[in-house]
Amino acid sequence: MRETGEIQLCYADLRGLAHRLEEFRALLSPDEAARAARFATEALRARCALRRGLLRHLLGRVVGRDPAALAFAYGPMGKPSLPGGPAFNLADCKDHVLIAIAPHETVELGVDVERLRSVPDAAGIAERFFAPEERAAFAALPEALRDEAFLNGWTRKEAFIKATGQGLSTPLDRFAVELVPGRPARLLSLDGALEAGSAADWSLFDLRPAPGLVGALAVRGGGWRTVFRPLDEAFSA
Repeated sequence: MRETGEIQLCYADLRGLAHRLEEFRALLSPDEAARAARFATEALRARCALRRGLLRHLLGRVVGRDPAALAFAYGPMGKPSLPGGPAFNLADCKDHVLIAIAPHETVELGVDVERLRSVPDAAGIAERFFAPEERAAFAALPEALRDEAFLNGWTRKEAFIKATGQGLSTPLDRFAVELVPGRPARLLSLDGALEAGSAADWSLFDLRPAPGLVGALAVRGGGWRTVFRPLDEAFSA
């Protein structure tokens, strides 16, 4: 049976959560704290603690449990999960964090986010990593649309490989996504050898969590709807 329902999304600029740094650090497990401590600068260590602490805080509210007591499991490629659910995924781009939470543990989903910016070697990266139909669509676009198109393609592909749990072990040229600005996000083709079903088994969503950001959500199945929850709700009584 295909799962459907609501995917909750939360966007945060970590600079606005700096006052919660010690609160969030206190939520981390010993391995998470050790991972954060390995970063070279305090700014990077703080960013890691804020990301992970925010994730724990949000999941704790969803399941009604102490966020510090949540115990994560990790897949073969390192994708975290919460035994008993819900399913979730986190993406970050410096201080920008996007978190997706699904209603059930078994939902396969992934998110990605990037700053909308000029990508000097977009054509070269697309030629090296994108599928043939993606390269053709990219090359046919006017120069003014290419940066957005490239980032559309990149975030959608990243969201998909995160959803499958295979990460960068998945060849990016073995599946294709719609990347043309203004067209609905969708998976166009999927090599059967990837063992991820068919393109029709997946839903892609274009996400714009804040001005200047490009994001994507990939989730197996159809009939899903996405809802952005204001960050303030996460800290209300």
